[in-house]
Amino acid sequence: MTNIDNAVSVQTTVAVEAAVSQSTSANEVLAMRQRIESLAVEREAWETTAYTRSNDMLYALIQKCYALYLDLTNGKGDVGAKKVGFKDYINSKGYTFKDSTPLTGKIIRCVFGDRDRRRMSTYHTVLRKAVADKWAVEEVPAKINEGGGVQEISLNKAPGYLKPSEKANQARDLVLSTSLAKVSSDKLAAQNNPEKMGEQAVAVVTQNDDGSYTIHCVVHGEGLLNAALASYFSANKEAIKQQQAQQVTVQAAATQEQLITNAAAAANAESQAIAA
Repeated sequence: MTNIDNAVSVQTTVAVEAAVSQSTSANEVLAMRQRIESLAVEREAWETTAYTRSNDMLYALIQKCYALYLDLTNGKGDVGAKKVGFKDYINSKGYTFKDSTPLTGKIIRCVFGDRDRRRMSTYHTVLRKAVADKWAVEEVPAKINEGGGVQEISLNKAPGYLKPSEKANQARDLVLSTSLAKVSSDKLAAQNNPEKMGEQAVAVVTQNDDGSYTIHCVVHGEGLLNAALASYFSANKEAIKQQQAQQVTVQAAATQEQLITNAAAAANAESQAIAA
């Protein structure tokens, strides 16, 4: 074989390899787009048939969303082509995203559409938890069930998250241990409800230029009170933490003192029994 023949053979081989590579990438792009379209169709089927009677299909959809996320991020196979297919689907639907939108959020929107933003947010929270906790794909439905369902997982949010009622309960002790002023007037007395004696209430007041406050009304209601206390908690977290730490220290000291007293009493009783 001549040098010319060798050169032609090499060029032919390179051309064939490039064609195969392009064909493989094109197949990956098409496969990814078809995969997302299939998931969207499954979602429509779930909404129209199984939504009212079972969450099994929903959990399976989220499981497939998680598998899709892993395929776009694990570096296996032609990830570049898969991402092109994903973007191709987004463009075909006319979806636009902020630069800050994570891949998980894009996947949820592609699969579940724009019909219910609140529901999408819930599913996105579950998908992000699966990613953060590194769930195995096959255990996703079981993990969601263990967490109490998608809604419960969404409400639990992040470690340290407190519901408004929990914030109110933590703020209550600090607020009630402090008295800023005692106010009385004939008009306030006229609003007294004997059934509410000893209960807390919320007042609408205006701060005046001279530093005094004008009370406009007093409202009783657990919801209003909890909202006010939760707001106080958010504005005074450090003071509440310090008070809680002091309470723990005082309680620990009291417990230790009681243990010492009990031990001394037991030793005294034992010595008296021996002496007798």
